[in-house]
Amino acid sequence: MVTGVRTSLAAVGLLLVACATIPTQTKFMQEHGAKVSSEALRTRLRSEAIPFTGLMEQAADVAAQEATEPAQRRRALIWKINVVPAMYRTLFDQRPLLALLDTWALLVQAEDYLGSPDGRKALGPGVTTMLATTKALQARAAEIARWALPEKDLAAVDVKVRGWAERHPVKLTFATRDSIEPALSIMAPGEELSAFAVVGQMSEDLEGLISRMDFLPIMVPRQATWQAELAYLDLMEPRVDSGLAKAGQVLTRVDDMIAWLGTTGLEGFAEEQRIQMTRAFAAERVEFEKLLDRERAGVEAFVDRERVEMAALVQRERLATMADAQRLADHATAEAARQAREVVDHAFTRIAVLLGAVLVGVLAIVLVATRKRRAPVPPA
Repeated sequence: MVTGVRTSLAAVGLLLVACATIPTQTKFMQEHGAKVSSEALRTRLRSEAIPFTGLMEQAADVAAQEATEPAQRRRALIWKINVVPAMYRTLFDQRPLLALLDTWALLVQAEDYLGSPDGRKALGPGVTTMLATTKALQARAAEIARWALPEKDLAAVDVKVRGWAERHPVKLTFATRDSIEPALSIMAPGEELSAFAVVGQMSEDLEGLISRMDFLPIMVPRQATWQAELAYLDLMEPRVDSGLAKAGQVLTRVDDMIAWLGTTGLEGFAEEQRIQMTRAFAAERVEFEKLLDRERAGVEAFVDRERVEMAALVQRERLATMADAQRLADHATAEAARQAREVVDHAFTRIAVLLGAVLVGVLAIVLVATRKRRAPVPPA
């Protein structure tokens, strides 16, 4: 029983592994003449993401360098900002046949605009390089189509794509670009583009997510740099141009003023200004020295007055202090004399009391002794 369960589990595991490794849509693509698996086509398209977007970016940079007007450089930058993410979206579509055809259609839309009078006027001389790059990328897309669908009439497919692109033109930006997918959904079986139609909506697999995430670190910093460059062009270049224009006007006015002054060019004007400035500095120096002399005399007089006032104030304070000290000394002397007199008077009073007490005692003793001598002798 256990062995049977293990065998069943192993069979289920092998079946899941086999299902995970079988390329999706292979049967559908084979029915429409595809000689490669959907995974192989998807891998090749995603491997072309960096070359395709890099070449479009390089062509836009060349156009910006060859531009004769600031507006043309700005439009080349806007073109690069828009076409790179648009091509990223088409190449990384999970449905490989639709990704191939939509990339092809995008390149045809770009070719139509670059070859139009509006495109040539907007992008200037560099539009020739951009148009050549776009056609070269179309050739690479056609080569991938021949590799994937060797039995298809690619010339007829190109006619259909160009007819659709003519009905869905793009301008400078691809923000509102129409995808070719809605046209495929209403196409009858057997038509040239029906092989590129995909039945149902496929969900993104893990490898597709990883491929997208691997490309994002390349695209996102570039987009940020380009957006910053566009902001600089929009904010700074008009100000710089305006500043240069104003500087030219100022120089013209300076030339007119120099001519009016009658000097021989800027060197003569500079020499005349140097002489005038030297004279002005000398006159200012003389006036400054006079001012210093007047200020020094005023300061000295002020210091003398203050010194006299301070001496008088010190003398008055000294006399007042001495008078206060004398009054304090006199008061202290008088107080000391008074206290001395009180002490002496007290001492004499005590002495007088003591002498009186002694005198009274002596008198008492004498009186007692006299009475004893006068007392009668008792009879025997």
